Amino acid sequence: MAKPIYAGSYNTRKGGGWKRVFIIIVIVQIIGVGIYLFLSRDKAEERVAADGTSGAPVEAGPAAPLMDLGPALAAPVMDVAPTAQSRAAISDAQAAIDAGQLADAKIILDKIVAVTPDARAIKMLGDVNMKLLKSPIMIPGKQYYVIQSGDYLQKIAKKFNTTVELIKTMNNMETDVIRLGASLLVYEGNFSIRVSKNRNTLDLMNGDRIFKRYSVGTGKFGKTPAVEFLIVDKITEPPWTRPSDNKQIEFGDKENVLGTRWMAIKCEAHPEITGYGIHGTWERDSIGKQSSAGCVRMLNEDVEELFDLVPRKTTVIITE
Repeated sequence: MAKPIYAGSYNTRKGGGWKRVFIIIVIVQIIGVGIYLFLSRDKAEERVAADGTSGAPVEAGPAAPLMDLGPALAAPVMDVAPTAQSRAAISDAQAAIDAGQLADAKIILDKIVAVTPDARAIKMLGDVNMKLLKSPIMIPGKQYYVIQSGDYLQKIAKKFNTTVELIKTMNNMETDVIRLGASLLVYEGNFSIRVSKNRNTLDLMNGDRIFKRYSVGTGKFGKTPAVEFLIVDKITEPPWTRPSDNKQIEFGDKENVLGTRWMAIKCEAHPEITGYGIHGTWERDSIGKQSSAGCVRMLNEDVEELFDLVPRKTTVIITE
């Protein structure tokens, strides 16, 4: 009996065509969903763009190109792998610390960080600097000031480019009351801040030397602008304005993302860049990553320490 010609082949060919069409449709749908999710993510980031301001809606501006900051200011201190020299210096510094000789430890650590700045030396230097700053030990920048007629703490702090909080800490003061003719221990500040987006670090600089390094969170997808800012406002227990509806969320509310301190920063060269600042966070696992909507976020205990050290008009240079 003759067999049907192409009967089986025709059916197979027809089914294969529909399969190819079906596969193409599925691929197109997957690509479409992927594009939608990507755009939605960007829009969500813009809605949150705000790690907030002092009670005003945040409009995070576009990232501007890095300004010409000059070779000395272009980047924070870069740490390197430990060397035999740095390990020996760290050992000597630790011995000095154990003996209570903090000033000697600072000298050792300053030298090694300037030459071979490894991470452990930088961490030790920051701890030593903070202990010395809050101790009665005299170091460069510290001096006694005799209170004059008409003085008050804010005026004295401005005179020495420092903060009221630091003056009170250094003198064990619980109130702002001062007495004519009394002496106050003050520190004449020369602080500036360098933030590295790639390394998610904030270096507090004293002149051209690192004073202390903090781990921070910066903007997702590089959204933190790499420009030079100034600190223009400082707020304790800040409210946050939710960008989705401009509702002010008070400090203490679990929806408030600003932590315990807020330092607003402004770029004079790019006034269109608004809404950025340095602030605290309760999301500890967000530190050390590109995790924010554009602001620089710190652990609450770290931002509280920095807040007490740097006055308004402190320079903040953010680099890639």
